[in-house]
Amino acid sequence: MSKAKSLSLLLILSLIFCVSATGEQPLPLEQVRQANKVRKKLAHYVTGTKLNVQLSDGSHHFGMLNETGSATFALVNPASSKSETFDYLDVKRVQPTRKESMSQQLRKTANGLPKVAGIALLTVAAIAVLWVVVK
Repeated sequence: MSKAKSLSLLLILSLIFCVSATGEQPLPLEQVRQANKVRKKLAHYVTGTKLNVQLSDGSHHFGMLNETGSATFALVNPASSKSETFDYLDVKRVQPTRKESMSQQLRKTANGLPKVAGIALLTVAAIAVLWVVVK
């Protein structure tokens, strides 16, 4: 079993057993899946990524990703520098802010430019060699 699958299974089981041990009803499988989905999504972002978090109650929270844990994660509000912790179970959606998303796309494009420039240069050189040979 892959490391990601075993970690996901461990998270699901720990959420179910923690709730069961306290005498409360076990979490519905859909909630556990949503929490696991949010945890996986956050794993793609580095500390400092500006995120837009929508909670299940419909409220939105903006901030920079500070830390992630097994059941919670923290965002830092850039204006007040205060950290706010969120439970994965309370989160409906997580995505980078528009500016952050555009910045990520620009970085990807900039990283790919040297490859494209190299290919273009080789193509022009090949055409020049063929031109000289044919002439």
